[in-house]
Amino acid sequence: MNQTAPPLRQRIAVLRWMLPVTFALLAVVYQLGPARWVHDLLGHAIHYGVEIMFYATAGPLLTFWTLTRLGQWLDEKERAEKKARASAQRLASITAVSADAILGLDPEGRIESWNRGAELIFGFSAREILGRSLSSLLGGGEAAEIEFRWLVESARQAGYVRGHETTCRDVAGRPVAVDVTVTPLTDEAGQWLGMSVILRDMTERKHREEEIRRLNTSLSEQVAERTRELAEKVEQLARANADLQKLDRMRSEFVSLVSHQLRAPLTNMHGAVEHIEANCHVPNAICVRMLTILNQQVERLDRLVRDVLNTARIESGQLVLQPEPLSVLPVVQQVVEQIRARAANRPFQLPTKPGLPLAFADRDRVVEVLANLLDNADKYSPRGQTVAIEVRADQTEVTLSVRDAGPGLPPGDLERVFDKFYRADNSDSQAAYGYGLGLYICRRLVEAQGGRIWAENAPKGGTILSFTLPVAK
Repeated sequence: MNQTAPPLRQRIAVLRWMLPVTFALLAVVYQLGPARWVHDLLGHAIHYGVEIMFYATAGPLLTFWTLTRLGQWLDEKERAEKKARASAQRLASITAVSADAILGLDPEGRIESWNRGAELIFGFSAREILGRSLSSLLGGGEAAEIEFRWLVESARQAGYVRGHETTCRDVAGRPVAVDVTVTPLTDEAGQWLGMSVILRDMTERKHREEEIRRLNTSLSEQVAERTRELAEKVEQLARANADLQKLDRMRSEFVSLVSHQLRAPLTNMHGAVEHIEANCHVPNAICVRMLTILNQQVERLDRLVRDVLNTARIESGQLVLQPEPLSVLPVVQQVVEQIRARAANRPFQLPTKPGLPLAFADRDRVVEVLANLLDNADKYSPRGQTVAIEVRADQTEVTLSVRDAGPGLPPGDLERVFDKFYRADNSDSQAAYGYGLGLYICRRLVEAQGGRIWAENAPKGGTILSFTLPVAK
């Protein structure tokens, strides 16, 4: 139906007076016009016939048109009413099955509609609650009346109330936390017809919020307790760390003291052995053998003391480097000559590549690393087998490799061989004595100069120990 059309009652009232007026106007117009012309021209008989036909036709036609329009208006009204009833029925169904409590209040604030959701939330049947004031559902008493009046005034002024949280009472008197939405109901003239009230049960949500608050409080207390315990642990660790640092300093001082105290008698013993060898003109076979053993053991102890001192200096941060541009080949030749002095029967294969770039490294530390690697190769290579030294370079680093003629290393030992005190063979019957410090010192010295060190097995047997030094800019 057209929303701008007047109401059906008004249109019927218009037709009520328009029908006779229209018929009278037609009669007047006919009498003043066509009727007079027909009478003068055609005579009385034909005039009466025409009048009969006119009045017999115009009246029914006008009545038919009027009734037709009235029928159309009635059909439109019926369709509109049917549509309104369907809409009202859908709205009533939605209200009836809603899980929220939907209430209708009359102008005095009494409950006049009560849906299924309200019955489930509060436990009241419609027969028990209809006609009672909303304030009775809010708990009764003066406070409930004040709250009810506030809801009414707020709805009148703002047009609605939404998000208001309050507490109602169910049939057993238990509190029910609800979220209230109030909408005023008025007619077309703006007259107050009552209110629509929606009450959403928030009890479970309140319980969950309370549980969350309780858990948050408990968690905060636990966090505070754990933080306090952690602070105590940190303090204990700090004290333990201070004690460990003190013990480490004492250990370093003790190792240094003992090592220095050992070096003095070792030096004297070594000098005494040399003095005996130089001044004993007619030594017997036993003396020669004993002096050789004594000299070897003194050198062995001296190397051990030197390694221990170097380890202590490296780990305590007292290692001082003096890097400089360095030609590698002369260093290799120098170290090989030193090794040959005590391993006369060991052949060495020296590198012959000219034009290598200068390395940027500490000369004394490079000598120490290379001497350790050559000593290691000499220990594990059979007598008479060659130890090979190779040098190669690219634009960024110089690489030195020492290949022995020994049995090689198990694959699992290629990485661990540079660990402190690690030895591939720790049995009492080991072929070569050692303490697991030489390669560890080599790794620390190489890394301190910006290089790398690694071990690999040669394709034809033996172990290759390689390290790099950065190229001098």
